[in-house]
Amino acid sequence: MNGFKENSTPISQSIVANIQLGLPATVSRLSSKMRFIDKIAPALKESGVVRNIELIAPLTIKASGIAATNRTSSAFGGMLYVAGAVRQDILISEGSIYKTRQESIVDVDEIDDLDNQKKLKFIDIINVYKLLEDLMEDDEKPELVLVDVPLVLERSDAPLEDRKDTIKVYDKCRETIKFFWDKYKDMVYPFNENGIKIASVGTKRFGAIIYALTEDNLVYIPDDVDNSIVKKMEELMPKIQDVGIKRLLTGILVKRTRTAAFQYDGLNKDNRLEPETLRDVGLIGMHIKAGNTTPPLLVEVLGDVKDWSSEMLDELASQIISLIAFDQKKALPLPLWYAKYALKPVEATNNGKNVILEYYKTKAREMLQSEALESIWKEDLDVFEE
Repeated sequence: MNGFKENSTPISQSIVANIQLGLPATVSRLSSKMRFIDKIAPALKESGVVRNIELIAPLTIKASGIAATNRTSSAFGGMLYVAGAVRQDILISEGSIYKTRQESIVDVDEIDDLDNQKKLKFIDIINVYKLLEDLMEDDEKPELVLVDVPLVLERSDAPLEDRKDTIKVYDKCRETIKFFWDKYKDMVYPFNENGIKIASVGTKRFGAIIYALTEDNLVYIPDDVDNSIVKKMEELMPKIQDVGIKRLLTGILVKRTRTAAFQYDGLNKDNRLEPETLRDVGLIGMHIKAGNTTPPLLVEVLGDVKDWSSEMLDELASQIISLIAFDQKKALPLPLWYAKYALKPVEATNNGKNVILEYYKTKAREMLQSEALESIWKEDLDVFEE
C-alpha cells in the first residue's frame, strides 16, 4: 500500500516491550547506587564531612527574607518583562510567629530576547540589593537576612563582549553589589561580631564539598575533616560521579545535618568572583538539610576560612534549619517562604498568560497606535535636531 507496511508495530507496544526489557537492568543499577551511598555515608559522617545540627527550641529571632521573581511575554519583536522582589520581616518569640514589615519593588519594561535569562538574573539581583540597602538603613535591623539570589556574580555570568545591551545590565548589577558591600560590609557578620547575618539560600552547585576533598584543598575547608576520607576520595570519585553528586548528597544528608563548609573561590580559581573588590573577601558555602523530605539547600555567605569557624557555621545552620517549619519538598525558611508567597501577584496568570504583562502589552499597543505618542516622538526629534 503505497510503500507502507501494514504489519507495523504501534509505539504503545514498543513502550511496553522496552519497559519490560529495561526495568530489571534499571532497578539493578539503582540498587547498586543506593548500596554504595549507604556504604559511604557513615564514613563521610565520621570524618566530619557531614555534621549534625541542633534545633533552637523554643526559637526567638527577628529575621527577614528577600525573594525575587520575573516573568516574560513576547511582544513587538522582543520581550516585555515584569520583575519583582519582596522583603518580609518576621519576629519569632518563644516559638510564636509574627509577620511584621513588608517592602516590595516591581520593574516592568521591555528587553530584546538575546541573553534574556542572564539579563533577568541581573535584574533580580539588583532588585534584591535595593531592598537590602533599605533594610540596612532601618533603625531596627533583623538578626538574620536570607535571600534567594546569589550574593556575588561569577566569571561565567559575564556576557560576551559583543552583547552590548547585556553588558549594560551586567555592569549595573556588578556596581550595585560593589556599592552595597563597600558601604555596609562592616555592619555585616562575621566582619562585625554583632552584625547582621546575610546569607543566600538556594539549590545550586551540588557537591562542591565532595570535589573539595583533596589534601591541597583542606586549607579552604573551615571545618575539621579527617585525612582518612581524603585519602579514599581518589579511589571513590569515579563511583561517586557514576552515582551522581546530587543523589549522593541527598542520600548522605539526613534530617538536621549540614556538610562541611568550603571556600568556593579557593577551590575554583578559574571562576573568579565579581565584582573584583570582593575576591579578597571570599565566599563560603555549605549544604544543609532540615527534614526527611526537604531537599538539600546551598547556603552561601561572604568571608573566607579565616572569618568563619565550625561553631559560627553550626549556629547559622541551626538558625536556618530552625526556621524551616514544615518537612515538605518545597519547604523554605519561613521569611523566604512568606516573601515568595507575597510575589504571587507578579506571577498571576489568566488563560496561561501573565496578567500584568498582558495589561502592559495592551496599553503599550494602544499608545503605539495613538497620535499622541507620535506627536511626542516628533517633539523629541525636533529638540534633537536643534
